[in-house]
Amino acid sequence: MDDYYFETETTFDDGQRVEPGDERDVAIATARSWELPYLDDEPLLIDSESATRVGGEELARIGAAPVRCEDGSIRVVLADATPERIAGIREHFSGTVDIGVVKTSTLASLLDGASMAVASNGTDSVATGAAAAAPVWGRSLERVLGLFDSEATRLQELRGKMQELGGEMAAREQRVQELETELQRMRLERLRDQEAVDRLKHELADRNSRLERALTKTQELVAIIQGGHLR
Repeated sequence: MDDYYFETETTFDDGQRVEPGDERDVAIATARSWELPYLDDEPLLIDSESATRVGGEELARIGAAPVRCEDGSIRVVLADATPERIAGIREHFSGTVDIGVVKTSTLASLLDGASMAVASNGTDSVATGAAAAAPVWGRSLERVLGLFDSEATRLQELRGKMQELGGEMAAREQRVQELETELQRMRLERLRDQEAVDRLKHELADRNSRLERALTKTQELVAIIQGGHLR
């Protein structure tokens, strides 16, 4: 039976697009914590035989999907590793099956593909396909709504930060205006002080001129008086 080819919605090459909440970092941290390989950077194929054997609903319940990797090996991928989930994988698959980690959005799309694979392998393709399509569309709608909620939360946070930044800029603008006003006042005071200094210099020069004229007249008067005594 043919496998369903799956390409991850989020790529990390030239057209990198990171989902809200930075799922890639979370998935990589989970892989490192559990010492599991991170498989979201390679193309994955739903293994139809394993998916049909376990069932789409059961795979969704345990939160895992069987995939065929690029090297041809079959692994089971999950997004949130817990002892219970790993035990469930061991129960449904071979005890020696390799387990890998992918992003939450990637796992959701893989589970949708697994459900469609199970539906296409059923005896009554119309009835089975309709039954499988309902949870698939339901999960897809739930995932889209979740992404919308995440974006709305991010936009709200961004709006709050923009308002906070606007308040800081308004406060800085007011402070700049206050400093400009203070600088203008200091310039006016400096001009007044300079005018006062110039006025005092002028008055001092005028007084010195008067004193010199008075001294000159005094000297002339003394000379006249002395000349009169000599006669």
